[in-house]
This record gives sequence, structure tokens and C-alpha cells, in this order.
Amino acid sequence: MAQQQRSRRGDAVALVSVVLLLLLLTLCVCGPSWVEAKQSVVSNVAPRRDMNTGEIMDIHDGNTIRVGDTFYWFGAGYGKCKEMASGCQSIAVGACGFNLNHTVNLAVSTDLVNWKFLGNVLPTSNRPAGILFGPWVAYSKHADHYALWFNMLPVVNGHGDFDGAYYAVATSKDITGPYTLANRNVSGIAYKKLPDSPSVFVDDDGSGYLAFTHEDYHINTVQQLTPDLLGPLVPFGATSETIGNPNNEGVLMFKRQDTGLYYVGFGTCCCFCAEGTDVKFYSSRHPLGPYTFSGEIGRNKTTGHSIWHAQTGEVWWTGAEWVLYGDRWQSAPDRIKAHDFSYW
Repeated sequence: MAQQQRSRRGDAVALVSVVLLLLLLTLCVCGPSWVEAKQSVVSNVAPRRDMNTGEIMDIHDGNTIRVGDTFYWFGAGYGKCKEMASGCQSIAVGACGFNLNHTVNLAVSTDLVNWKFLGNVLPTSNRPAGILFGPWVAYSKHADHYALWFNMLPVVNGHGDFDGAYYAVATSKDITGPYTLANRNVSGIAYKKLPDSPSVFVDDDGSGYLAFTHEDYHINTVQQLTPDLLGPLVPFGATSETIGNPNNEGVLMFKRQDTGLYYVGFGTCCCFCAEGTDVKFYSSRHPLGPYTFSGEIGRNKTTGHSIWHAQTGEVWWTGAEWVLYGDRWQSAPDRIKAHDFSYW
């Protein structure tokens, strides 16, 4: 799903088309004194495969970073367990999507079509025990390192303990890792319980912000981070007001350079669901708000059903246009979770 820029504040992200089969992406190839655009055709009905082995890449819930002419795609690896009948039918350890061996996988590409799978960048020895979700990587100019945030569920009585969930951060000087644990349990993030997958946004001046879902009624908040991106700038402070209504998750955050507006987006709660969600966008002149509703995409207004059958992941910039990314849970024909489709 591609998005191009407009100047009107009322447009969420100026969606121009919902491409169900093939997506034509424009990439910016830039040098010191020249700019060249090239186009890539990305399929949303064929799985993304490693160019060397042909294997389907197990990358979900994550984000994409562009450094120079290379794209780095991070995400959770769920392994080759078979999907349950419904998304979160069970949260017992061993149920598909709730295993202790989830990885943080990385693939790289220069054209978004041909990918090289580099595998796990966060060794099990470098993270706390538990169930890992939602890895997100961002660069700290201040510390000159890459910070990998992820959500951890401890295990209590054989089940994932959502109320006891927390964030951890690992770092690496090299974007490809390996990442080493730097903050085992981030304190001072403004939630009481149930923090969900994080989204880390870094502004032009290097200031970092965490957009996150929390509480059992699933509300969304933005909080400013320290310059090294390892924790909150002000413990339990420097936060936005609650953005939007409860019962939303899959939060993302980005900024449009042409308008200077900051955006936070998310969709209706959908735990590994096959039907997918909508995507609601809120905008502000300041990263900590106040945020106002800007628009909704991805939902049939007549039926109320999702039209892209994916759960929100992130919005990112190719260098020439915006891309909305999501995961299509339970979409793999063989029912293997690692093979579920990503959707752009």
C-alpha cells in the first residue's frame, strides 16, 4: 500500500491507491550532487524470499530502516509452528505465537524486491527469558549506536503474563548486529500494565520518542526518550495525552517533512487475527501532541470490514514515497506462522 505526499492537513497520509496484487514503489537513489528515482514492483501475493536460498523469510511485527541505498528490514521470527484455529486461541507457552524461541530477524535489500536474509541479530543469551514480540530498531545520533526495543512477556504458570509485560533494549554499533542487552527492563515508561509492541521515532534533531499501547483497555501514548534511546527522558513524564479511543493497538509514528506534521497511527485490536484491521491516523504539530484525528484507511465504510486484511505495522519512507506495512496473520497456505504474508 503506497502513499504519496500532499499538503492538506486533513488528509491522513494522502492515500492514493490500495494495491491488492502488485505495488509499484519509487526509490530515491541519491549522491552528493544528484538524485535519481528508480522503481520496483513488489508483490503482495507472493511471499518475500531469501535471494540465496529461496526460503520464505520469517520477519513480522518490525520496521524498515534505510541507510544509504540499503534497506534493513527487522522483525520477529516466530518459527515453523502451525497457526491456531484463531489468532490468540491460547497464550500457553508452546502455542503458536507464544513460544520462548522467538528471534529478531534481519533482511537487507537495495530494491525492496531482492532480499538477503541475515537471520537472528539478538542471540538468546543477549535477552531476558520469556516471549518476545515487536522488535523495533532506531539510530541514536547522540550515542552513535542502533537501539533495538522489544516487548517481553514473562511466563507465569505456563502462560504469557500480559499484565507483567515490559520493554527491553539492546544496542549495536553495527546495524546488522549482533545486539547486546543494554536495558533489561526499562523503567519509567508511562504505563501501569500491559505494554504492547513499541514504535520508536527519531526526529530531525535526534530527539527520540516511544509510541506505545498499554493498559487492558488498549490506549496509545507517546513519551520522549533519552538521547541514547535507552529509556524515558523523564520517568513517567514528558508524555502526550491519550491519543484516540481505547481498543486500538499496532501503533506507529512518523513525520512528514513537507508539512512538518507528526503522525501516530493504529488499528482496532486484532490478536494475530486473519480478518485484519483498519488504520486510524492522528496528527500534531508537536511530537507530544495534542493529536487530532486526521482520517482512516483500510476499512470498508459500508461493511465495516478490513479491506487489506492486515494488522498495522509501520509507515516508512523509501526516499521517494510512503509505504504502509502490515502483517497478514493466518495467511500462509501451509498454516506455518513463519510463512504468513507481509503486506505493503
